[in-house]
Amino acid sequence: MNPKKQHAKLLKLQAEAEQCLSRQEAQKIIRKANKADAKLSS
Repeated sequence: MNPKKQHAKLLKLQAEAEQCLSRQEAQKIIRKANKADAKLSS
């Protein structure tokens, strides 16, 4: 996948993580970030 797209997605998720208030929302963001990071690593 496009690395630029994955970096942009990680930045967006980071901004969302700073705003989140609930544990469930934070866990969802972490799962998405891990997925994007895995795509960058491969």
